[in-house]
Amino acid sequence: MTLVELVVSSVVLAGSSSAALGVWNQAATEIQGAKHWEELALQLESTRIATHRWLQSAPVSADLLDPRSPDCRFNGTALETAVVDRLPIGSDVRSRWIADPQGLGYWLELSAVSQAQAPPLKRRLLFTPAAYGLCQPEALSS
Repeated sequence: MTLVELVVSSVVLAGSSSAALGVWNQAATEIQGAKHWEELALQLESTRIATHRWLQSAPVSADLLDPRSPDCRFNGTALETAVVDRLPIGSDVRSRWIADPQGLGYWLELSAVSQAQAPPLKRRLLFTPAAYGLCQPEALSS
């Protein structure tokens, strides 16, 4: 092997090694980003499940009904305050309660913002008092 062949093969080897390291670095970055999104999704789901389980506990949930409403409805202010006070929410998770336009209940909108320039991850679920057995059927008239 001549000196020129040796130099050319060394340059080709260095170039291909550099390209391979770049691809591995990009793959590692993508894997780390995917793990971060997975952690955010897990935080959202954990918050949703914690809210659901908390509302299932009848003594706590009965205080959240609006006594002024003839229909069985949540008191939005009491609901939001109670959830914020009693349920731990991750630092990356934001929650917001939105009244349903049809008066069915309240939408819990959870969002997680990542440091990346990607849109936030969102989860939205409707909570109604009837779903938790909080609405007592009116006495049947005879």
